[in-house]
Amino acid sequence: MKRWHILLLIGLAGVASLLLAGFEQLAPGMQFSLAMRLLMLIQPAILTVAAVSVGQALAAKVGLGAPLVDAWLQGGSLRTILRRQMPPALLVGLAVSLLMITYVRVILPSVTDAVTMAKMTAFPVPLTTRILYGGITEELLTRWGLMSFFAWALWRLSGKGEVRPAILWAAIVLAAALFAAGHLPLLFTIAAQPQPSLIITILLANFIPGLLFGWLFWRRGLEAAIFSHAFAHCVNALAS
Repeated sequence: MKRWHILLLIGLAGVASLLLAGFEQLAPGMQFSLAMRLLMLIQPAILTVAAVSVGQALAAKVGLGAPLVDAWLQGGSLRTILRRQMPPALLVGLAVSLLMITYVRVILPSVTDAVTMAKMTAFPVPLTTRILYGGITEELLTRWGLMSFFAWALWRLSGKGEVRPAILWAAIVLAAALFAAGHLPLLFTIAAQPQPSLIITILLANFIPGLLFGWLFWRRGLEAAIFSHAFAHCVNALAS
């Protein structure tokens, strides 16, 4: 249960970092009190508890895990785990950051109008929130929780034999698709009737990183996906 507590603690730290986000930009003229902000954290907090619990129960059954946390708890070699996780995590993070930069500077302006573009880029999300919520909590929700569940469910449906790569890839795709769809509510808050091209662009811009982070989770462990996601946000922030 120690791993559950550690993952839950860092996941909820990411949820708490949402207090730093400038939600006022989404509703000009509306004041967000501390009480209102705390109420807004209830849903993501519940989802985080659920995702951490699901991953704790199911991930190991389909060959997924958090090897760095486990090594730390069991007194194993953290250096050995990091040597295996960090190179691919950094490479994927760099690729995702380049995709994010291209998306914001080139692709997004070509598929949306100036007003919507201004609204989308005006919503301030501090780097702390991007790292803690985006890098950690989102990975716990989508990879540790959803991807582990999809892989386990598909494995069960296949007869509980060997966990074949096709099962893991299907779980990666499903989790990445939901990860991408999870970004649409914010879009519809900003633009009531966004163009189909804008919707598709946003879906792809989040689906592709989801595939890469899912692959990292499968091949290198949860921490690799977290490191990569957080690193992508750091590079993107430096380039902004």
